[in-house]
Amino acid sequence: MAVTALLDAAARAFAMVAYSDGNLVLTEETRFAKFAATDAALSACPREDVKTAWAQAVKEVQASPSFGEPLLAIRTEIKSDQDKQAVMRAAEAAVVADGKVEQQENLAIQKLAEALGLDPEDY
Repeated sequence: MAVTALLDAAARAFAMVAYSDGNLVLTEETRFAKFAATDAALSACPREDVKTAWAQAVKEVQASPSFGEPLLAIRTEIKSDQDKQAVMRAAEAAVVADGKVEQQENLAIQKLAEALGLDPEDY
């Protein structure tokens, strides 16, 4: 799996969960950058690529309130168990990125797990 496709999927997953409450705050962008810099699967990604992936992901999730298009893109691109776990780590990191845990965020993670063919009860 190309790191770029994994980075894009992780950004979509993070943005989807972060935006599930209808708001994006600056701390969520900062947390995604920190997540990408420290996650083993993404840490080699250049900082500019991380910023670009985040900006594109935000546009996609804001344009698709049901998250259908971002979920489809993630499901299409992410096939290996290792990549699926990296995407789920990104989604889980987004839950606490704004300092609050909300039910919509948990539902977004469950949708993501289902799209990846994972058991939503595990997340």
